[in-house]
Amino acid sequence: MDRKTMLKIFGEAFLRSFVVLMGVVIIGFAAFFIIRVNSDKKQVAENTSEAITEQITTTEEITTTEEITTTEEITTTEEITTEEPTTEIQEIPSTDKKIIVLNSTSVSGLARRWANKLNGAGFATVVTGNYTGGSVSQTTIYVSEEGMGNDLTGYFTDAVIQVGTPDSGSFVPSAGVSIDGVEVYIVIGSNDTIVQ
Repeated sequence: MDRKTMLKIFGEAFLRSFVVLMGVVIIGFAAFFIIRVNSDKKQVAENTSEAITEQITTTEEITTTEEITTTEEITTTEEITTEEPTTEIQEIPSTDKKIIVLNSTSVSGLARRWANKLNGAGFATVVTGNYTGGSVSQTTIYVSEEGMGNDLTGYFTDAVIQVGTPDSGSFVPSAGVSIDGVEVYIVIGSNDTIVQ
């Protein structure tokens, strides 16, 4: 064989080998790319699933719709409804409770006038005393449990309700008045010196 023929055969063999090698490389890259894309889609699906889980709340209705496309289109719709138990505070009327009205002002007889007003309005047991914890500007209604006292606030100017009792050393009941069984303490503030 002459040199020209050998170069031609070698060139054709090299070209064929190069084409086959390039084909293998292209197939390898295609396989890698397909695996990578599928892996990314799975990662996106997992991240989306985690994001949906994190967005669930106990007080709201959440509707999540997602579309994930692989070789076909898949649609998932998830509706999650959670209800928060309602814990309404039930109103407790004060009309049948023992009430003590305490005067924190320098107006003499103010507690007695307020006690008469409340008795006339249907509150059964209203007694009086003096608040010795200092003058207060805003009437405060102390109640034994939450939900009480709301029916009393309308008689006073901007009265506030607190659960508990005033300090035992901060008031003195009127002569002959027992504080046994008192469930409502009303400390009259300087904003309520006029009884209407």
